Amino acid sequence: MRVMEKLSIRQLKKEDIEFAYEMTTKEEWNVTKGDIGRMFGYEPNGSFIAEANGSRAGHVFAVNYGKLGWIGLLIVGAEYRKKGAGTLLMKRTIDYLLNCGVQTIDLDAVPEISDLYRRLGFTDKFDSLRYRGTCAKIILDRNNSAIRMEKEDLVEVAEFDARYFGADRTKVLISLYQAHPRLCFAFHAGSDVAGYVMCRRAESGYYLGPFVSNSEHVAGQLLAKCLDRLALNAPIYIGVPAVNEEAGHVLRGFGFKQYSKSIRMRFGKDLETERQSGIYAIGGPMKG
Repeated sequence: MRVMEKLSIRQLKKEDIEFAYEMTTKEEWNVTKGDIGRMFGYEPNGSFIAEANGSRAGHVFAVNYGKLGWIGLLIVGAEYRKKGAGTLLMKRTIDYLLNCGVQTIDLDAVPEISDLYRRLGFTDKFDSLRYRGTCAKIILDRNNSAIRMEKEDLVEVAEFDARYFGADRTKVLISLYQAHPRLCFAFHAGSDVAGYVMCRRAESGYYLGPFVSNSEHVAGQLLAKCLDRLALNAPIYIGVPAVNEEAGHVLRGFGFKQYSKSIRMRFGKDLETERQSGIYAIGGPMKG
């Protein structure tokens, strides 16, 4: 059986975004078409399609953050699984990021397919926990100092974010802000940024993140201000590095409960630039 000879990889095009959206919908990943479009916009040359006999079989997206790269939204259609498409997509994406000068590549893997990544040279870093809550009526503390983020804040927010994420996410933060400016908040201590949170609509409910703070107190004020702006009773989904125990404490205080987890994995050397203690929510498993 010559399955491998029938597979090919090509760059994803704008007209493939609908296909990728349909694939995420089949997998019930709660991803909007806007999310797919933004992923393509972050790295058009790092988005790939697998084809089997000319038919689209799967896709993957990369984000280049400089020394750090990220891989997400790897999906292979059920009829093409275990035939090499996922491996080919990953190898092409890894090669792309390395050729861009990336030194380490991260991803969030569901446990069921983590062995695929290990075979390709990825190693486990830590668990990435998934929390879910429901937006209830929030009574804001009159001393809550979190404010709605303005476009002019993005430069300082990106600089603050890089100190914790370990790389420059400016292009991602700008894109998320432009999509949902009313759901982005910042906290200043004097003239300095002490934390921020961004939220976006999902197919059902909201995804909250990235969410970065220098303290549990600041994180609590940011989360309260953000939740106050969301539709009542809407589900809210958050991904949290398990190593940040304070994040779990804050979320549970607002009624969030853990419902699943994935595994943060790394390919290449450890840059040792992340400060997970300040990451209260990741931007999402597709982009870190």
